[in-house]
Order: sequence, then structure tokens, then C-alpha cells
Amino acid sequence: MTRRLSASVFALASLAACAQPRFVDKAAGEEPGSLLAYNEVTFQVHEAYTASPPDCVAVLPLTVRTPGEPQARDEDAAKVRLSLYAHLAAQSKRGVRLERVDHVLAAARDDRKALAEGIKCAAVIEGEVTEYGNSFYGLFSNVTAGVSLKMVRPADGALLWEGSHLASSRGGSLPLDPIGLAMAAIDAFGNMRDEQILRVTDDLARRLVSTIPDNKVAATDDPVEPPPLKPAKAPAVVDDVAAAEALLAEGDHAGALAAADRALVANPDRSDAHFLKGRVLMLDKDYAAAEPAIIKAVALDRGNARYLNALGAVNAEKGAVERALAAYRMAIDADPANGFAWYNTGVIQLNAGQPQEAAEAFTGAGMAYLKAGNYAKAERTLSELRELAKAGIPLDREITAIEGALSDLSRRKS
Repeated sequence: MTRRLSASVFALASLAACAQPRFVDKAAGEEPGSLLAYNEVTFQVHEAYTASPPDCVAVLPLTVRTPGEPQARDEDAAKVRLSLYAHLAAQSKRGVRLERVDHVLAAARDDRKALAEGIKCAAVIEGEVTEYGNSFYGLFSNVTAGVSLKMVRPADGALLWEGSHLASSRGGSLPLDPIGLAMAAIDAFGNMRDEQILRVTDDLARRLVSTIPDNKVAATDDPVEPPPLKPAKAPAVVDDVAAAEALLAEGDHAGALAAADRALVANPDRSDAHFLKGRVLMLDKDYAAAEPAIIKAVALDRGNARYLNALGAVNAEKGAVERALAAYRMAIDADPANGFAWYNTGVIQLNAGQPQEAAEAFTGAGMAYLKAGNYAKAERTLSELRELAKAGIPLDREITAIEGALSDLSRRKS
């Protein structure tokens, strides 16, 4: 009897680990269960969100409930936070880099309203890591990551969204013979590998973010990709532009602007200094001051697609859509695999009531993102094409091509 009971427990654990997650929408009156708690994603979108969806969401540092060494707990929370940030980046809302959030939060002394004003963001996600780590029981192992989150609007304290989930990966089984004993131990041990906790963390973040409504198609917020990685060996002399890049990476916008200005005093014809200054001002949403700096950078280096991307983005934010489209066309001419320019062209055309032109631009964006290896943005572009197809635009061939490429990449990863 005891053996049969143990077998049932392990069988239920295996089924829970393999089952698809159950999404529990509290706003719809659904109630969480108990038997499959590991696979439940409980969430609620509040009326305050529906009435005024935020156009920007920042992820604050998470607290940790689980015991352990402070450094290890902080590292666990940082992994969950980074995964949440990465999955939110696939939505149309503007994001704020984590380093920038931390820099402004420290200066604001945990004042949420001052933080929101400093990062120019309408909503923040905060919460607690409820469980994180792994357990090994000889023939059975369990890797879990759990979190309880809420999205609030600092301006008035309104609760916009909340969600909680405990993601899990379980390995091992109840062996019935010596070979089974060895295989169960191997399976349980394999489940403990470091990449397994990262996979569970990704599942956790992806499922929770999927419950946050993505209300509209919008331009991507950062006019360029982050600066390229620095070489392993640092240069002998670090100039002001390099210092400005480092300060920007740390979230110190004021310091980055000061360093860029010092570089321009020394050499007014440095296109990279003008560009960096314009980019920081754009991130601070000071578009009127950003545009002259970006125009100067383009004038000094007309074939630079990154600068042209920024010129298109700053004009789009100012409402000068024709100038934005012209800049994006020049950016695509300079780099035909420029996913940013293709995608934002599509956004402008869609908002202007030109679905056919938007479809062509989104197709170009999808192909460009695939070529660059940016599969998350390729997926996002694919979703825009599917919506246009539902509206009657004939896109079967284009959708099939992108779907096939993404499916092939997924198989090769597996």
C-alpha cells in the first residue's frame, strides 16, 4: 500500500511537471485550485489599467522571501528581474533599462513618484521572489522559481495588474528495477543543471508577462541597439566619449551628457559625441534638444544607419512623420537589413491608414530581424503580419516564410 501511494505521488508530480500551465483570471471570477498549483498562473488586470493603459513599464528590484546568503539571494532576484525585463521588451510598451532604474531609484531614495518622474515612465512592476532554487532527493529533483508581482502607477498609487506563478521542472521517477534505478538517478541529477533553473526562470517570466495586455502597435523606443561590447583589453587612453558610454550603461544620464559635452568642446566635429548626446536626450524624452544633436551627427557621417535610425525616431516622436519616413528610407538604403527602420516605418504607415504599405514594411522587418538573429523581434513582427492578414491583407506567403524560418531555428536549438 505504501509503495502504491509513493508511486501515485511521483506520478502526480510528473504529470504536474509536464502539464500545460493553467491561467487563472481573477477578474473573470476564476478561482485558483490546489492540486496543480505549480502550473497555475494567477493574474488580474484591474480597471485602472483598462481605463488608461500605460505606455511604459519599468521593472524595479525584487525582494526575496527565500532564506540564504544575501549575495546569492540578490543574484536570484536579479535573474528573475532580468527575465521579466526581457519578455516585456517584446511588447509595444516603452521599457527602461534596469541600470537606469537603479541609478534614479537610488537618488530618489525609494520615492516611487520621484522615480517615475526621473525615468519618464508611467508604471512600475515590483514584487517578491517567493521561491527559487532546486532540491535533490536521490531519485527525484525539483527546480522551482516563483514570484508575486504587481504593477502600479506611481503618480496616484493605482494598482494596474497583479500576477503570481510558481514554475517548476521535475526530474526522476519511481524505479521498478536496477536499470530503472540508474536512469531515475541520472534524470533527477540532470534536472539540477544550472541551465535548468534559467529555463524555469524564463518560463516564469514569459507566462506572467503574457497576461499583461499589449494594447497597440507602437514604435520601438530605443533608436539604436546598445553600444557594441568593449574589447577585452581596454584602450590605454579612455576619452570622454568612451566615458560617456560607460556612464550611460550605468544609467547615469547626467554624467553621460556632461562627458559628451566635454568631448565636443575638445572636438566639435565628433559625430559619435553628437549622436550619444542626442540619444541620451531622447531617452529622457527631451526630443526638442535631441534633434539638433542627431542632425549634426548625421551631417558629419551621412552613411551611418544608426544615426539615421535616431533621426527617424526623434521626428516620429515629434509628430513629423514625413521626415521620420524619409530618415528611415535613408537608413534602409544604408543598411537593407535594418530591422529597426523597417519596423518603425510599418508602425507609421499602419497608424496613417496604409495597411498594405505597412505589411510590406513589417515583412522587411521580419526578414531583417531573422538575418540579424533577433528572433524575439521577428516574432513580434510576425504577430503584426498576422493581425494585418486578419484584416484582409493577403500575406500567407510572407507569414509562412517567417514562421518556417523561426520553426527551423527552434528545431535546431532543440
